[in-house]
This record gives sequence, structure tokens and C-alpha cells, in this order.
Amino acid sequence: MNAAQVLAEILALPREEKLQVVGDTLRQLTAEDLKSAERMLRRVAHPDVPDEVWEGFEQCEDGRTVELETALSTPPLGAK
Repeated sequence: MNAAQVLAEILALPREEKLQVVGDTLRQLTAEDLKSAERMLRRVAHPDVPDEVWEGFEQCEDGRTVELETALSTPPLGAK
């Protein structure tokens, strides 16, 4: 059975059983998997938002930021 067939069977289930499948599946995912899934869903839900914007949001969520004062007063790595 391939993924399309599995999905078709899930979609054919009554609502309560679909929710059970989704809930059971989500509980099996790691925190990193959940974060990746949420990010993919956000991009799909808002296709008009450029990838660069999502990348900026994700960098901020991951704590990959620099204080503004540091960014303005420190030369970039490799700059002469």
C-alpha cells in the first residue's frame, strides 16, 4: 500500500476515527518533526509570503538572532 492509498483510507474514516489517527500520529513525532511539520503547514497556508520572510521567522524562533546594537557596531565576520 502506498501513501496515497493510506491517505485515501484515512479520509474515508468517520471524523472521530480520523481525529484518533491524527492524534496517534502526532504523538509519535519528535519535537523536531513537529516543528518541521508546523513550518511546512504555515508555508502552505500562506503561499503569498516569500520564503525569505519564513526563513527570518524561523531563525528568530530558533534563537539565531543578534542584538541590534551588536549588529550595528560589530563588523561582519571576514570583513576587513
